[in-house]
Amino acid sequence: MKKAKPDQGAEARLAAVLESISDVYYAVDREWRMVLFNRSAEEFFAMPRGAILGRNFWELFPRRDSEFGRLMQAAMDERKPSRLTAPSALREGRTVEVRIAPLANEGVGVAIDDISERADAERALRRSQQRLDLAVEAHAIGIFDWHIPSGKVVWNREEEALFGLEPGGFSGDIGGWRDRLLAEDLVRMEAELGEAMAAQRETMAFEFRIRRPDGAVRWVEGAARFLYAPDGTPHRMVGTNMDITDRKVAEQHQRLLINELNHRVKNTLAIVQGIAWQSFRPSGMAKSAVEAFEGRLAALSTAHDVLTRQSWEAASIGSIVAEAVAPHHAGDGRLTAEGPPVDLEPKTAVALGLAMHELATNAVKYGALSTPTGRVEVRWTADAGFLRLTWRESGGPTVSTPVRRGFGARLLEHGLAEELRGAVRLEFRQEGVLCAVEAWLGD
Repeated sequence: MKKAKPDQGAEARLAAVLESISDVYYAVDREWRMVLFNRSAEEFFAMPRGAILGRNFWELFPRRDSEFGRLMQAAMDERKPSRLTAPSALREGRTVEVRIAPLANEGVGVAIDDISERADAERALRRSQQRLDLAVEAHAIGIFDWHIPSGKVVWNREEEALFGLEPGGFSGDIGGWRDRLLAEDLVRMEAELGEAMAAQRETMAFEFRIRRPDGAVRWVEGAARFLYAPDGTPHRMVGTNMDITDRKVAEQHQRLLINELNHRVKNTLAIVQGIAWQSFRPSGMAKSAVEAFEGRLAALSTAHDVLTRQSWEAASIGSIVAEAVAPHHAGDGRLTAEGPPVDLEPKTAVALGLAMHELATNAVKYGALSTPTGRVEVRWTADAGFLRLTWRESGGPTVSTPVRRGFGARLLEHGLAEELRGAVRLEFRQEGVLCAVEAWLGD
């Protein structure tokens, strides 16, 4: 039987293709003679093909006992393809991927690809993943991935530990999560999840309580991101959980202390009020002076109530103004207050509450709120760390400048300015009192 002649046209086409590719490519025949060496190989090895073709491969690469040498021998003897990734022996700092494959003519072909950039990216990704794993482990951050259509859920080891389970103890479905929530928290969480997905929100933050297998109840805080299918249906929810039980216990303890402090402060104010009443009665002091004193104590108490509701961290200016003026007007729309949300530190909140009380009391007795046609407008802005508030009266009796400043005016112009670290301007205009306050809110 005659041996088939090689197809010269096919070989020429193959050579043309190999010549055009960017990968380094060379081939040896069954006798280990170099039979193909493309242009990329010339550039990579810095050797012309004329000096390579026909030479014995092992003369060019004498390290037959290396891993590459063993893979080449296996490809020749066992017709076994293989792949090797290693630092380049010719180019320092570069990484190459070597693909070795037996050829139909019983030779072996070798392709070399410089993958340095990809290898660097993969190493960077591995380092980043290692850092993430260390951070997750150090902070006991649980990670979950919920495939919403199927109900399947994947938890990391920290998530299982957070729920009091051994590694691999989670059932792997959303029912396993539901079973561990307290009943009232599950109802709320289901509603929040449904609302978030119906609105196609991207993210969600939440808190809930769980009961561990040992009966311990723990608080969990979480945040998650939703992924939606092209038609808008929720597809995945991926997020993190942390045990915040210790923080919740500390917050509860803090609330108890603050409530106790507020209770004692109010008791102290009541004692001061009783002492003042007993002291003022035999002295014959005017009833109006006693009422003014009691009103100021009540204003202090009201400011404390607002701060207590916000754990004495801050108080919204809207609440301070509304609570301070509430006892002094009928809610008929003649006193309006408007401005952006601003949180005041406790010292500023108490001072401003007293100021609003003084202004409202004066408006009811002598100013705009003493007549049916009078009006008061309270407006404020916050910009560049400064609060600017204006109390403006109109439509009331004609105002004349007092001969001397009373306690209320002195409290506003001096005491309030000092407490607010700002300036207070009090003007007795004919059309009505104007009080302009500028206070530093801090950074």
